[in-house]
Amino acid sequence: MKTAQGIAYVICYFKPNITLYQKMLILCWAKTKNMFFYETVLMTSFLSWLIKYSRWLARFAIEKCYIALNTFDQKLNSIDSVDGPKRCEVKCEVLYDPGIESTFMDVVFIHGLKGDKLKTWNQGVWKQVDQKPEPVVVRNTGLSTINQFERLAIDEEIKEFTNCWPRDWLPLDCPYVRVIAISYSTDPYLWRPIWLSKPVRTTMNDRGLEMISLLRNVQVGQHPITWVGHSKGGLFIKQILVHANENQQTHNIITNTRGILFYSVPHNGSPLANIKLPLFKRSIELQELVNDSQDIQKLQKTFYEIMNINRQIQVKSFIETKLTLMKLIYLRIVSIQSADPGFGDLYGVPLDHRNICKPKNRNCFLYQELVNMIQSLKQSTVEETA
Repeated sequence: MKTAQGIAYVICYFKPNITLYQKMLILCWAKTKNMFFYETVLMTSFLSWLIKYSRWLARFAIEKCYIALNTFDQKLNSIDSVDGPKRCEVKCEVLYDPGIESTFMDVVFIHGLKGDKLKTWNQGVWKQVDQKPEPVVVRNTGLSTINQFERLAIDEEIKEFTNCWPRDWLPLDCPYVRVIAISYSTDPYLWRPIWLSKPVRTTMNDRGLEMISLLRNVQVGQHPITWVGHSKGGLFIKQILVHANENQQTHNIITNTRGILFYSVPHNGSPLANIKLPLFKRSIELQELVNDSQDIQKLQKTFYEIMNINRQIQVKSFIETKLTLMKLIYLRIVSIQSADPGFGDLYGVPLDHRNICKPKNRNCFLYQELVNMIQSLKQSTVEETA
């Protein structure tokens, strides 16, 4: 910089014998160097400030994001806890009651994760494009027969839609049954970000005890019982029966159980629960569904022993044979092997995990199999008492 100033001074005051063109070159060079110097100083000052305060700015931004996400998480938890306090996350609701004198059987429905009585048990609006969409009989024990209505009924139009087919259809085909729905809350995050606080959640074992208590409050166990479960709801059915078998006061729930219908239940876990994501933790509801975990194997083993003793219980299981769209990719929520409890009738259905519990109409195979089970159980029970 000093050299440029000296050259400019000599040119201006001593006026050496140089041409005008050479003077212009020297002055342009001096001006360029001077400008470069000031730009360098400005940029260096800015970088020094950025380095000095960047940590503070980053920390401030992270803290603000954490506060915003934590507030959002609390709102979700408050919405999730509308059903009641965390220790009472289970509800039992009678959807249809024919009366004490007219009730012959209780049919209890339990939904899966993130479901409810309207989201899980609504009428199906799915469309099937397979050339042969009929269910495939994988195993038939001979306890039930297939009639002419047992198909997916894909060609029939939906005239009147129902958002809860157990409540609206069963009273028409089986007016002697009391329809009961058990619902429970689920963690809004199946994979919870590690920077969000984790709420206290009860285990499947504890919730099974809560469900038994609520069922006893509505006198379940005094009549024959048919259980219907979708996904993890089927595991809750097994957990309830295991608890009932261990307590003499609730043992009548076991002795009066006549039938169980499983809609794609992960008896050995779900491959979805095995997925681990960086910076995320699996919820307790998801951890309980890890493939072949110790708890799920123990539950299956105990339930299998109960079924071998109580051979009067009919079991039907539906297997999903279509992949389920999860956000952007298609996944198999419950594998064919996991959906097989090891006994009873077994059917493969060309539907995904969400639609397998949603019959399209009253003629649909998914619904007719339940009606056939209830009717056959009623007939056999009457013959036994006679």
